[in-house]
Amino acid sequence: MALGNITFGGLASGLPSDMVDQLLQVEQKRLTSLKADKADVTKKKTALSELGSKLSALASTASSLQTESSWSPHTAASSDTDKVAVTASYKAVAGTHTLEVSRLASSQTMMTAAGGTDSADTISAITDFSFSYNGVAYTNADFGIAVGDTMADVASKISSTDFGDDKGVSAGVLYDGSNYRLVLTAKDQGAQSRNSDGTTATTRLTGLTINMTWDTSGAAWDTTAATGNTAAVSSSTNAMTDSTATVTVGTAALSFDYDDGTGVNTYNNGDEFTIAAGDTLSDIADRITNLNISGLKASVVSDGYQNRLVIDGSSAISNLTSNLEFANGGGTGVDSTISSVAWNAFQTDIGLDAKMKVDGLSNIYSSSNTVEDVLPGVTMTLKETTASAITVTVTDDTAALKTTLTSFTTSFNDVIDYINQNKAGALSGATLTRSIISQLRNELNSSTDKDDASGNILSPFSILAEMGLRTDQKTGKISFDSDELDSALSSNFTVLSDLFTNTQTEVGANNSAGLAHRIEDLLDNITNSTTGSLTGVKDSVSARISNLEKSIEREEARLEKVREMLTKKFSNLEQLVNSMNSQGTALTSALGKL
Repeated sequence: MALGNITFGGLASGLPSDMVDQLLQVEQKRLTSLKADKADVTKKKTALSELGSKLSALASTASSLQTESSWSPHTAASSDTDKVAVTASYKAVAGTHTLEVSRLASSQTMMTAAGGTDSADTISAITDFSFSYNGVAYTNADFGIAVGDTMADVASKISSTDFGDDKGVSAGVLYDGSNYRLVLTAKDQGAQSRNSDGTTATTRLTGLTINMTWDTSGAAWDTTAATGNTAAVSSSTNAMTDSTATVTVGTAALSFDYDDGTGVNTYNNGDEFTIAAGDTLSDIADRITNLNISGLKASVVSDGYQNRLVIDGSSAISNLTSNLEFANGGGTGVDSTISSVAWNAFQTDIGLDAKMKVDGLSNIYSSSNTVEDVLPGVTMTLKETTASAITVTVTDDTAALKTTLTSFTTSFNDVIDYINQNKAGALSGATLTRSIISQLRNELNSSTDKDDASGNILSPFSILAEMGLRTDQKTGKISFDSDELDSALSSNFTVLSDLFTNTQTEVGANNSAGLAHRIEDLLDNITNSTTGSLTGVKDSVSARISNLEKSIEREEARLEKVREMLTKKFSNLEQLVNSMNSQGTALTSALGKL
């Protein structure tokens, strides 16, 4: 309670007008002392709270440094980043490797042999739409494909389907100049399963079946006919991997039946088109297309492994027979027998795994162009095949490790600095601060045990001092001798990881865990909101402040009563003096008249 100034105007007694104030100032000495005590204790509470924040920051830093990834940084470099990009994790091992990429991983793609002639065509009836992806069968019901959908709708519904843990299937629409075709592509690269020679054993997409009716300018266009082989796709007994392979020796024969609208006719080389030594598959495809038969086309597609001849018609193609022998790049003859395939779609890419040679070891395969399991801790992103070997270099990143170590020393020194700056002021007499410094230094100087619960300390380095840690005897702060640290890291780069990260479970209950774990445990015990020693001191200080506030309140109440008492006394005195003065004046006046 505030005490206002008390004055008396024209005192008959002749006493000072601020007599009450002067008397109260003497009485206020205890109140002033109490308020000063409260201010000092409040500063101490604030300082302890700030110290708690510093300790929590150090504990947080220690917690973040308990994983190997913080202490084993590596860098990786590729001699040709246009071909292969590389990155390294903490699991990497320093070294130099040679890499050759002979084949990239590809995603399997299937395309319908024919489709609607107008992008606005809609499904008027649907009997079946199904395919299998990674061995799981899906139907039109799984995608919500329904009457009224356009081909674009079908593609969108497939692409937006959740295929569970698998990456899924992407669908799109391709216009070939006369027909719109549905294209399905597996989002995951490579084969579902691979043969020992790296060829695809099981493709990701299989069994594509379409039986639906489309409305085209008011007329029904039924793809049911697709099941009668509207497309015939070559199937090689041996892989014809060279697109420049040419017809060589043997009987060059190719024949198929096709309904051109006037009836089923047989078309073969010798009568309708020619096949001669030196022809490629593309030459044969061009000659079939150039027959200019209604709805009939031929082309060559590569499934990522073999080159295939595709004969595509608007009606069924049947009785396809062939006897063709090719020289693959001028080498041994390759039998590429072409047979009729009962598909309503053809495969444009079979989905092959990437193929590499690493450090002279051939026939290394990956189902993805992002290769993570060939070199430990190294991710290689394959972009192009290589004509010659490139170099992948993995190095220990000492600079990054020092940055990590600096984050720890900075947080540690921040605590020491704060205590030093306030030990003569707000934290003076706080024995806890000396205890905190002592405990922190003790953990720095305690050896970390091996991660095998044997109780044996790490070798050759078990404490930071052995790696160049320096403690300033005057300030207590820590720093590192860079040359000594470099020397230790050159002989054992992973030592800091073990020194900081070995867990209590790994080293055993009676042994010393890694420094990061010990520091965090120590600080958690100090700052624990219930049982922490710092919490106890802060609670004691808060209680002291509360008691001082009560004492101040009581003292202010007492002083207010003293003020009221003094004011009353001096008021009474004033009245008495005034009364006596009046009587004296009257008596003097009466005596003067005698």
